[in-house]
Amino acid sequence: MRDRLTALASARPPQGTGGLMAATLVLSIGKGTFLSTVMIYLLQTAQLGTLVASAALSLWGAASVAVAFPVGVLIDRGRGREAGALSAVVAAVLIPLTAQVHTPWLLMVVLCAAGGFDSTGNVVRRALIAGAAGSGVQGLAWARTVTNIGFALGALVSVRLLAAGSASGYRWTYGVIGGVYLLMAMCFLLTSLGRRRPAKAATAAADPSNRADQAAANKADAARPDGRRGRSGALLALSTAVLTVHTTLLTTVLPLWITEHTDVPVSAMGWLFMTNTVITISGQIAVSRRAATSEGALRCFRGSAFWTGGCCVLLAAVSHVPTAVQAVLLVAATIALTVGELLEAAGEWGLSATLAAEGEHGFYQSACVVGEATQSAIGPLLVGALLTALPVAGWVLLMGAIGTGRCVAGQVLPGGRRAPAREPTPI
Repeated sequence: MRDRLTALASARPPQGTGGLMAATLVLSIGKGTFLSTVMIYLLQTAQLGTLVASAALSLWGAASVAVAFPVGVLIDRGRGREAGALSAVVAAVLIPLTAQVHTPWLLMVVLCAAGGFDSTGNVVRRALIAGAAGSGVQGLAWARTVTNIGFALGALVSVRLLAAGSASGYRWTYGVIGGVYLLMAMCFLLTSLGRRRPAKAATAAADPSNRADQAAANKADAARPDGRRGRSGALLALSTAVLTVHTTLLTTVLPLWITEHTDVPVSAMGWLFMTNTVITISGQIAVSRRAATSEGALRCFRGSAFWTGGCCVLLAAVSHVPTAVQAVLLVAATIALTVGELLEAAGEWGLSATLAAEGEHGFYQSACVVGEATQSAIGPLLVGALLTALPVAGWVLLMGAIGTGRCVAGQVLPGGRRAPAREPTPI
């Protein structure tokens, strides 16, 4: 135990990612504050109807899906840092603008555009970290841990903002968040990650006659994924869209079930969220060690389905037991869901990092973002409607969908190919 605590205290992010991790932490605090408050702002301060406000946030998710693959192409062409910096600058304008406009259609346009540019920065950040020399899986685990810490701190900041509920408070806070995006833009420009290799530049300079042909070939390779990459990327996006249902279970289904189907006080939701956050922050880096190879990542990815399915079984049973047992089942369901989340995230990153050859990290990270954004955009609506209409059979159908996602995930590794094993970096 003492050795584990010492190792944890001495843990460091992969070499070269420190600045990006620090900027990610600050940005996550800002995004955590924004995402925790924007729905309330739209309903109470901007006076939008429930349908319009929900549609505006759905457009945020839809834009995230739409931009992911084009941004991946830019990254693989060596333009990731510039794309990330530009997107962060534009987001720095759009986020504060959310608190300045109150016309419904204009707010929807602003949030749609903000979602697209925010997603651009997210894809770039993940691709740069995944491309860190030999440490992609570990780097992504660090990024997830840092992001969770930032979101937790942002949620705490949002408490005071929501309690005040003043328009000026929203304007000031969203303006500060815009400044945080500018900090991220500077980080994109200054980071050494994602820079073109000098060796390639030297080769091109030594042979000017081949420079244009080589550049055209590189662009063609990035723009037209081969059959292997296209198939594995599509399957990774599809399986991620299904297996990340743990986010919908945590943010939508768990509060709904506590409110509608149990006698447990709704204040218990805060403790369950805290349980999820603590386990995720403390366990993500350790679990990521299991996903340092493509085979290990696939085992984690597919194994997450069992734990998420177990959460569904426990939640389905909650309404049929006494109140004291309901509390125990809710805690057990949250723990099962969190283990599934840890395994899914580690497997997703492991596959995206180990499948990617040089110059392919943008493509595979964009595939992951497409899957995650799809779940965020339509998961709450579909799953919530399913379980509301079919409180018993809905759980069976949901577990069937999770099982299907597990089967799809099993086909991600192309044609039986196995990516070369990568030694996990000690932490």
